[in-house]
Amino acid sequence: MTPDQRLKLAQALVTEAAVTPDTEEARHLSELAVKHAFKEEIEKLIKGDVELFKITFKAMSSQNVKARIVSRILITMLMKNADFQKTFRDKFLYSCFDLLVFENEQKDDYEVPPFDDPLW
Repeated sequence: MTPDQRLKLAQALVTEAAVTPDTEEARHLSELAVKHAFKEEIEKLIKGDVELFKITFKAMSSQNVKARIVSRILITMLMKNADFQKTFRDKFLYSCFDLLVFENEQKDDYEVPPFDDPLW
């Protein structure tokens, strides 16, 4: 499929998901739309692109509703993917502290946990 065809298919799937009364079916259609629209990004993430993962993770807290929904669907799809789990397991250990700091910054009570304190 060409990128234009994938985008048209994704748009049709999103339109169908918006009018479907069944929540599970709408969720499945949305997942398929993201899978088709962001095929290259998903492949990069599965191969272990840490920077793209950080961008996707940070987009889950975005003010942009579309970016927030797409990033959450992407992360959910990746967590179910066995290839992603194998590839990203070691890389996640290096990037998790940055993501933890970012996630805590989104809260009001931001404080970086000290790693030398066992009772933290």
